[in-house]
Amino acid sequence: MLLRCALSVALYSLVSPAPASELDAFPTTVDGKQRQVIRLPKAVDESRFMVELVPGKTELVDCNLRSYRAPIKRETLDGWGYPYFVLADPEPAATTLKACPSGSESRRFVRVRGEGLMLPYNSRLPLVVYLPADLQLKYRVWRADKTLSDARTE
Repeated sequence: MLLRCALSVALYSLVSPAPASELDAFPTTVDGKQRQVIRLPKAVDESRFMVELVPGKTELVDCNLRSYRAPIKRETLDGWGYPYFVLADPEPAATTLKACPSGSESRRFVRVRGEGLMLPYNSRLPLVVYLPADLQLKYRVWRADKTLSDARTE
């Protein structure tokens, strides 16, 4: 009996799966778009924070203002309920048409603008975003003041 118990424990330790990462539930690509992951540190009062997604690409541009537009769509992982986000293929947005001096070209990060890029802060789950392969994902964290101001009746 003791031998059978020891053998069962040894066999279980050989075939037991490795601990799963929360990313294992997410596919590495969605519709040809690559998975980008943001892991946020735990905050004391996460309701005071927001995360701004800033997708874009580094390009050689002149002095004109440039950007792209693309909507982002919130999806839910079937069977898990975890949220993830998919950015559509970006299209060039309106640009200024200034006559730029020669030699004004430089490499700059040209961002993608769109609705839904400001998200609630949540350190419990990774923030998973799928982007076209030629884009980068940057982000910034916004923090609200603790002090509330009173509005006036006018």
